[in-house]
Amino acid sequence: MSRSSRAVKIRKVNHLGIIVDDLDGAVRSFTERLGLTLDHVEPYGDELEIAFLPCGETLVELIEPRTDSGSNADYLRENGPGIQHVAFEVDDLEAALAELAERGVLPLGDAPMPGAGGTRIAFLEPQAFGGILVELCEPAS
Repeated sequence: MSRSSRAVKIRKVNHLGIIVDDLDGAVRSFTERLGLTLDHVEPYGDELEIAFLPCGETLVELIEPRTDSGSNADYLRENGPGIQHVAFEVDDLEAALAELAERGVLPLGDAPMPGAGGTRIAFLEPQAFGGILVELCEPAS
């Protein structure tokens, strides 16, 4: 396996995105059974409601589609509840996307785009990662 001389600078796993069909029930399970603490819940456009539960330096994002249409609702219908994506934090999203493009890894749809919590995000083609949906996120400054 060859390595590029310029590596994408991943800071940490920012969050795990978990699709759920019952946000309140999922929050109760993660708080009462695992002892995680709910930080806050925030809408993401009209399509999603996202609960944020810190776990060390990583967030658990519980994501409930609020409509029957859209990629997240489709994912839930096709796969059921579960881990949908892993998000890696980067300092410079544009630089990371440019480096990945040189390696043949392209973003899905428009990128970068606004993410939850004031972040900027880009989802990457799952084929590049063995079918796993990877998100890059740049925190709000």
